[in-house]
Amino acid sequence: MQGSGAVAIRFSTDDVPSHERLPLWRELLFQTSMRVDVELGSDVPFRAAATCRQLPGLRILSGYSPPATYQRCTSAIEVDDLAFQFGVSGSSSARLHGRAAEIGPGEAFVLPCGNRAAIRLHRNAEFVSLRLPRAAIAGSVANLSGTYCRPVPNATSALALLKRYVAMLDQTAEALASPGLQHAAVTHIYDLIALSLGATRDAAEVANGRGVRAARLSSMKDEVVRRLNDRGLSVHAVAARHNVTPRYVQKLFEESGETFTEFLVTQRLMRANRLLADPQLTGRSLTSIASDVGFGDLSYFNRAFRRRFGGSPADVRASAALRN
Repeated sequence: MQGSGAVAIRFSTDDVPSHERLPLWRELLFQTSMRVDVELGSDVPFRAAATCRQLPGLRILSGYSPPATYQRCTSAIEVDDLAFQFGVSGSSSARLHGRAAEIGPGEAFVLPCGNRAAIRLHRNAEFVSLRLPRAAIAGSVANLSGTYCRPVPNATSALALLKRYVAMLDQTAEALASPGLQHAAVTHIYDLIALSLGATRDAAEVANGRGVRAARLSSMKDEVVRRLNDRGLSVHAVAARHNVTPRYVQKLFEESGETFTEFLVTQRLMRANRLLADPQLTGRSLTSIASDVGFGDLSYFNRAFRRRFGGSPADVRASAALRN
């Protein structure tokens, strides 16, 4: 088991003998308050792994598991939390008080943690489970108990935003670097879960102005970072990709303190700086590196780089060459 401060715990069964894996998995789930009985669904060698992130009012458990049935232990029925779960891959089924549902790949469902609910993974599957207090969304979802054990379609727009937002939190340490950012992220996730399940009119209005906007901005920034080498990347291209207007994109970025163009240029310069400072890349030309991060004009690249870092790309390259 490995932790990253108080925020994340990672564990895997790969490093223990096969006969110890299932007992270890059960124990690790108990340690993260996922108090469930585990019944294997096949004779294949047991392999499982997960990352647990503890945030204020939210626990995020993501990982993979072989075919198995997970059922709440009788001794654990004392909490008023909910588990909102979706599959990254594979299908599953959920059961609660005689109600049953088949959950397709990418679909989500919610179950109360304080009941003997059961989840069955039909095959090796990747999953994300979000555990939160029922009170966090009870006032925001119309007929919350009526949503238990019912599939949330994969095509639900709020669910798609939620998936991308949770993935971004897992990949970007800066997003959870302070208590304030953690509380904001949890609030945005509450908003997106409520919208996925069917928010009341008032709650939907708040969520669309808060959680949805934050998730969309996060997704847009992630796309920009992934496409820095694309010289055709523009506010219009991002708007078309996310099915919104260019003005909406501009407004989201401006609300975060910088324009779309400023964010794009900054990210390109930061990547260029990392490449130039790498002693293993001193043989590459400045033109090649500038092109790789999306700059087509070397003169503009040099001027922008100097304004950002106070020195030229050649200066950074020379320092890297001395360390080689």
